[in-house]
Amino acid sequence: MTKGYKEMKNRIIDYLSLFAEGAFVFLIGASMVICFLKLIQIAADGPLPNQSGTTSNYYSVGGPAQHPYQTDASADGTITYCPLDELSRPTCAYGVLTTESRLQAKQRGRQDINVNPTGWPEKNQKVTIKGYEDPGASYYGWFWNRSHMIADSLGGDPIKENLVTGTRTQNVGLSKDHSGGMAYAETKARDYLDNSANAQCPLYYAVTPHYQDSELIPRTVTIDMESCDQSISEHITVFNTANGWSINYYNGKIS
Repeated sequence: MTKGYKEMKNRIIDYLSLFAEGAFVFLIGASMVICFLKLIQIAADGPLPNQSGTTSNYYSVGGPAQHPYQTDASADGTITYCPLDELSRPTCAYGVLTTESRLQAKQRGRQDINVNPTGWPEKNQKVTIKGYEDPGASYYGWFWNRSHMIADSLGGDPIKENLVTGTRTQNVGLSKDHSGGMAYAETKARDYLDNSANAQCPLYYAVTPHYQDSELIPRTVTIDMESCDQSISEHITVFNTANGWSINYYNGKIS
């Protein structure tokens, strides 16, 4: 083996070593950039309480009601549905609920839902959703529900302006008594309005779905609920998620 050949071989080995080191440094740098971008997204959008569930019953109370929409006292007992946006997504529903409007809803009974909310998937699946804090708790059934923003039992209508594509757990939580998700606020409102002592003190109730970019399914829904005497005053966030499942909020596909 000639001296020139050995020098060329050593040079090639040096080049390969440098290339390998450079590739390693590039991969480390790329990973750091990806992590940094994810941190920026989380800071901008807030942590997503989705795929593994960050609350045990899919809602949290974050202080007093905020009154995002103005109401007219003369319209007590009526519900206003905001127009659908350019993507045909519901944007808000609100009203001042009374013991009389609650009684009328009870007498009317449950209304059939004959329309799919925006973002409803081509195929709804039956799945198992396990408890977040209590793995022993679980639900088996349809993953997606046609979820009212203002409940049927509170006088809400089954129309696109009042329906979102919601996970089962967004709708009623995972507890056996169905006291989580949207049902937390709905139950509290019903109990208040069913008390005749509150006949002269109506309940402000406003619901707002929150979307990310052009997604068709909301990631969260907020409820602002306040009685006239402020014995109830809550700003509630409901998470449209399901423990153990990843959700495509554009089309409702799950994995």
